[in-house]
Amino acid sequence: MNTKKIIFIGGAPWTWKTRLAKNISDSKWIFYISCDLIRNWMKSITTKDKYENLFKFYWTAEEHYKKYSVDETIKMEEKRDWDVLEWVMNFIKLNKDWKSYVIEWITIQPIFVEKIKNKFENIKMDFIFLIDQDKDRIREIIYDRWLWWKEKWVKELEIEYLIKTNKKYLEELKKNNYNYYIIDKDRNKTISQIKKDFKI
Repeated sequence: MNTKKIIFIGGAPWTWKTRLAKNISDSKWIFYISCDLIRNWMKSITTKDKYENLFKFYWTAEEHYKKYSVDETIKMEEKRDWDVLEWVMNFIKLNKDWKSYVIEWITIQPIFVEKIKNKFENIKMDFIFLIDQDKDRIREIIYDRWLWWKEKWVKELEIEYLIKTNKKYLEELKKNNYNYYIIDKDRNKTISQIKKDFKI
Protein backbone atom coordinates (compact mmCIF):
# COMPACT_ATOMS: atom_id res chain seq x y z
CA MET A 1 0.00 0.00 0.00
CA ASN A 2 1.91 3.01 -1.30
CA THR A 3 -0.83 5.58 -0.61
CA LYS A 4 -2.70 6.22 2.62
CA LYS A 5 -5.61 3.87 2.97
CA ILE A 6 -7.97 2.79 5.73
CA ILE A 7 -9.74 -0.54 5.44
CA PHE A 8 -12.97 -0.72 7.45
CA ILE A 9 -14.40 -4.15 8.27
CA GLY A 10 -17.96 -4.35 9.58
CA GLY A 11 -20.47 -7.03 10.42
CA ALA A 12 -22.34 -8.72 13.23
CA PRO A 13 -20.42 -10.55 15.97
CA TRP A 14 -18.87 -13.88 14.96
CA THR A 15 -18.57 -13.03 11.26
CA TRP A 16 -14.77 -13.37 11.37
CA LYS A 17 -14.15 -9.61 11.22
CA THR A 18 -11.21 -9.91 13.59
CA ARG A 19 -9.77 -12.88 11.72
CA LEU A 20 -9.96 -10.97 8.44
CA ALA A 21 -8.52 -7.78 9.97
CA LYS A 22 -5.56 -9.63 11.47
CA ASN A 23 -5.02 -11.50 8.21
CA ILE A 24 -4.85 -8.25 6.25
CA SER A 25 -2.68 -6.65 8.93
CA ASP A 26 -0.19 -9.54 8.81
CA SER A 27 -0.20 -9.69 5.00
CA LYS A 28 0.49 -5.99 4.52
CA TRP A 29 2.41 -5.20 7.71
CA ILE A 30 -0.05 -2.48 8.65
CA PHE A 31 -1.72 -1.60 11.95
CA TYR A 32 -4.96 -3.25 12.99
CA ILE A 33 -7.32 -1.45 15.39
CA SER A 34 -10.44 -2.89 16.96
CA CYS A 35 -13.16 -0.46 17.92
CA ASP A 36 -13.40 -2.51 21.12
CA LEU A 37 -10.22 -0.72 22.17
CA ILE A 38 -11.67 2.69 21.31
CA ARG A 39 -14.92 1.90 23.12
CA ASN A 40 -13.06 0.72 26.24
CA TRP A 41 -10.85 3.79 26.04
CA MET A 42 -13.98 5.94 25.97
CA LYS A 43 -15.45 4.18 29.01
CA SER A 44 -12.24 4.69 30.96
CA ILE A 45 -12.03 8.47 30.47
CA THR A 46 -15.58 9.69 29.91
CA THR A 47 -18.76 9.70 32.02
CA LYS A 48 -22.26 8.28 31.83
CA ASP A 49 -23.67 11.82 31.83
CA LYS A 50 -22.00 12.58 28.49
CA TYR A 51 -22.28 9.16 26.79
CA GLU A 52 -25.23 7.43 28.42
CA ASN A 53 -25.60 4.84 25.63
CA LEU A 54 -22.07 3.62 26.21
CA PHE A 55 -22.89 2.47 29.74
CA LYS A 56 -26.30 0.83 29.22
CA PHE A 57 -25.03 -2.68 28.57
CA TYR A 58 -24.91 -5.09 31.49
CA TRP A 59 -21.89 -7.25 32.24
CA THR A 60 -23.65 -10.60 31.76
CA ALA A 61 -26.08 -11.73 29.07
CA GLU A 62 -28.50 -12.90 31.77
CA GLU A 63 -28.60 -9.51 33.46
CA HIS A 64 -29.00 -7.73 30.14
CA TYR A 65 -31.80 -9.87 28.70
CA LYS A 66 -33.78 -9.75 31.93
CA LYS A 67 -34.08 -6.01 31.30
CA TYR A 68 -34.00 -5.63 27.49
CA SER A 69 -35.40 -7.53 24.50
CA VAL A 70 -33.33 -8.45 21.44
CA ASP A 71 -34.91 -5.67 19.38
CA GLU A 72 -34.23 -3.14 22.14
CA THR A 73 -30.63 -4.36 22.32
CA ILE A 74 -30.07 -3.82 18.59
CA LYS A 75 -31.47 -0.28 18.81
CA MET A 76 -29.32 0.43 21.87
CA GLU A 77 -26.23 -0.78 20.03
CA GLU A 78 -26.91 1.57 17.14
CA LYS A 79 -27.19 4.54 19.53
CA ARG A 80 -24.02 3.46 21.31
CA ASP A 81 -22.19 3.04 18.02
CA TRP A 82 -23.03 6.58 16.92
CA ASP A 83 -21.13 7.72 20.02
CA VAL A 84 -18.23 5.35 19.35
CA LEU A 85 -18.13 6.51 15.73
CA GLU A 86 -17.42 10.06 16.91
CA TRP A 87 -14.32 8.80 18.68
CA VAL A 88 -13.30 6.58 15.77
CA MET A 89 -13.29 9.64 13.54
CA ASN A 90 -11.31 11.57 16.14
CA PHE A 91 -8.83 8.70 16.21
CA ILE A 92 -8.42 8.94 12.41
CA LYS A 93 -7.97 12.70 12.63
CA LEU A 94 -5.40 12.51 15.42
CA ASN A 95 -3.42 9.79 13.68
CA LYS A 96 -3.28 11.47 10.29
CA ASP A 97 0.39 10.55 9.87
CA TRP A 98 -0.32 6.81 9.95
CA LYS A 99 0.06 5.55 6.41
CA SER A 100 -2.44 2.66 6.29
CA TYR A 101 -4.34 0.55 8.79
CA VAL A 102 -7.40 -1.63 9.38
CA ILE A 103 -10.34 -0.77 11.65
CA GLU A 104 -12.89 -3.41 12.56
CA TRP A 105 -15.89 -3.93 14.84
CA ILE A 106 -19.67 -4.02 14.84
CA THR A 107 -19.46 -0.22 15.25
CA ILE A 108 -18.66 0.03 11.53
CA GLN A 109 -22.29 -0.15 10.44
CA PRO A 110 -23.50 0.43 6.86
CA ILE A 111 -25.36 3.58 7.92
CA PHE A 112 -22.03 5.17 8.89
CA VAL A 113 -20.25 4.77 5.54
CA GLU A 114 -21.20 8.09 3.94
CA LYS A 115 -20.54 10.02 7.14
CA ILE A 116 -17.01 8.61 7.32
CA LYS A 117 -16.36 9.19 3.60
CA ASN A 118 -17.57 12.78 3.74
CA LYS A 119 -15.47 13.52 6.81
CA PHE A 120 -12.24 12.26 5.22
CA GLU A 121 -12.54 12.90 1.49
CA ASN A 122 -8.75 12.98 1.05
CA ILE A 123 -8.20 9.46 2.40
CA LYS A 124 -8.63 6.35 0.28
CA MET A 125 -11.00 3.91 1.99
CA ASP A 126 -12.28 0.40 1.47
CA PHE A 127 -15.35 -0.88 3.29
CA ILE A 128 -15.77 -4.63 3.70
CA PHE A 129 -18.94 -6.03 5.26
CA LEU A 130 -19.41 -9.66 6.28
CA ILE A 131 -22.84 -11.29 6.49
CA ASP A 132 -23.61 -14.71 7.95
CA GLN A 133 -26.91 -16.26 6.82
CA ASP A 134 -26.10 -19.77 8.02
CA LYS A 135 -28.50 -20.25 10.94
CA ASP A 136 -27.12 -23.70 11.74
CA ARG A 137 -23.61 -22.28 12.05
CA ILE A 138 -24.86 -19.43 14.24
CA ARG A 139 -26.61 -21.93 16.51
CA GLU A 140 -23.49 -24.10 16.67
CA ILE A 141 -21.37 -21.08 17.59
CA ILE A 142 -23.67 -20.11 20.46
CA TYR A 143 -24.26 -23.59 21.84
CA ASP A 144 -20.82 -25.15 21.38
CA ARG A 145 -18.33 -22.31 21.47
CA TRP A 146 -19.43 -18.90 22.66
CA LEU A 147 -22.03 -19.41 25.41
CA TRP A 148 -21.90 -23.17 25.92
CA TRP A 149 -22.16 -22.78 29.73
CA LYS A 150 -25.17 -20.40 29.67
CA GLU A 151 -28.81 -21.31 30.24
CA LYS A 152 -30.83 -22.27 27.17
CA TRP A 153 -33.05 -19.16 27.24
CA VAL A 154 -29.96 -16.92 27.04
CA LYS A 155 -28.53 -18.93 24.14
CA GLU A 156 -31.78 -18.71 22.20
CA LEU A 157 -31.92 -14.93 22.64
CA GLU A 158 -28.30 -14.61 21.49
CA ILE A 159 -29.12 -16.69 18.40
CA GLU A 160 -32.08 -14.40 17.68
CA TYR A 161 -29.82 -11.39 18.18
CA LEU A 162 -27.19 -12.62 15.71
CA ILE A 163 -29.76 -13.56 13.06
CA LYS A 164 -31.54 -10.21 13.34
CA THR A 165 -28.29 -8.21 13.36
CA ASN A 166 -27.06 -9.94 10.20
CA LYS A 167 -30.45 -9.30 8.58
CA LYS A 168 -30.37 -5.61 9.57
CA TYR A 169 -26.89 -5.16 8.10
CA LEU A 170 -27.86 -6.91 4.88
CA GLU A 171 -30.98 -4.77 4.41
CA GLU A 172 -28.96 -1.57 4.92
CA LEU A 173 -26.22 -2.74 2.55
CA LYS A 174 -28.71 -3.59 -0.20
CA LYS A 175 -30.62 -0.34 0.32
CA ASN A 176 -27.44 1.71 -0.14
CA ASN A 177 -25.97 -0.53 -2.84
CA TYR A 178 -22.84 -1.27 -0.81
CA ASN A 179 -20.68 -4.33 -1.43
CA TYR A 180 -20.81 -7.20 1.03
CA TYR A 181 -19.75 -10.83 1.35
CA ILE A 182 -22.01 -13.69 2.39
CA ILE A 183 -19.79 -15.98 4.43
CA ASP A 184 -19.16 -19.34 2.77
CA LYS A 185 -19.49 -22.70 4.51
CA ASP A 186 -15.70 -22.62 4.46
CA ARG A 187 -14.96 -19.21 5.95
CA ASN A 188 -11.39 -19.27 4.66
CA LYS A 189 -12.77 -19.20 1.10
CA THR A 190 -14.51 -15.92 1.89
CA ILE A 191 -11.31 -14.40 3.28
CA SER A 192 -9.37 -15.56 0.23
CA GLN A 193 -11.97 -14.05 -2.11
CA ILE A 194 -11.92 -10.73 -0.28
CA LYS A 195 -8.13 -10.54 -0.43
CA LYS A 196 -8.26 -11.34 -4.16
CA ASP A 197 -10.96 -8.73 -4.86
CA PHE A 198 -9.14 -6.00 -2.95
CA LYS A 199 -5.70 -7.08 -4.18
CA ILE A 200 -4.45 -7.61 -0.67
